[in-house]
Amino acid sequence: MLPERFYIGDAEVLVGADVDETVRIAAGQFAAIARKLSSEDRMMHVALSGGSTPRRLFQSLASEPFVGIVPWRSICFFWGDERNVPPNHHDSNFGVARELLLSLVPVPPSNVYRIPAGDGTAIEAAEFYERTLRQKVPIMNGFPRLDFVMLGLGANGHTASLFPHRPTLHERERFVVADHVEEVHAWRVTLTTPVFNNAAQVTFLVTGEDKAPVVEQVIAGPRDADSVPAQLIAPIDGRLTWILDTAAASQLNRPATAQQRANG
Repeated sequence: MLPERFYIGDAEVLVGADVDETVRIAAGQFAAIARKLSSEDRMMHVALSGGSTPRRLFQSLASEPFVGIVPWRSICFFWGDERNVPPNHHDSNFGVARELLLSLVPVPPSNVYRIPAGDGTAIEAAEFYERTLRQKVPIMNGFPRLDFVMLGLGANGHTASLFPHRPTLHERERFVVADHVEEVHAWRVTLTTPVFNNAAQVTFLVTGEDKAPVVEQVIAGPRDADSVPAQLIAPIDGRLTWILDTAAASQLNRPATAQQRANG
């Protein structure tokens, strides 16, 4: 069964019937992009996210059919943000991805570039990761050109570690910044808005009825990006896709089809 598909503005919206189908849609998109780039003898540069829903995605990618069809050796893995904890900490975005995906698929260790949080200060980790992106990811328009970025969405409208009313939202030169976020009482390291918006494909993966109000606010609500940072994500030369389950999409007004318009 094909997922529901429609557009709101420049954003493509794909809706799965339940969480399992939604995760399969996201895994299928990831696999399709990886296979296309591999067929062109190109490496795929990916930035992963943290959170609960990506855990399901990682498990899906590490299972059949995806584990067998994704060209894992042609993918370089990066992260969109990280908590300032060591890689073996249960809150580490890298640690979750390593446990549920990277340790189970044939990705060369040399293709994995974690944010070195926990090795020193968050500021040092951000500076190191900026150098890594400059060296390992193609540069276009003055910023890294990632092929695929996976993002989640917080109930307060944050994405990656771009939190409401923080000066990091207005960074336009750096690739990576550190921020002490009072809302979570912790340091975070995050890629900046220009890096996300320079990607070829940005995909939000969001599930659950509790996220429905903020999904509607980000996609269709009044623009207030300082309060709702996810509204800042708008690729300048790429695609933006929201992959939602029915619950997360429940407050979105679907655009009228041509037939519906004709029927008045």
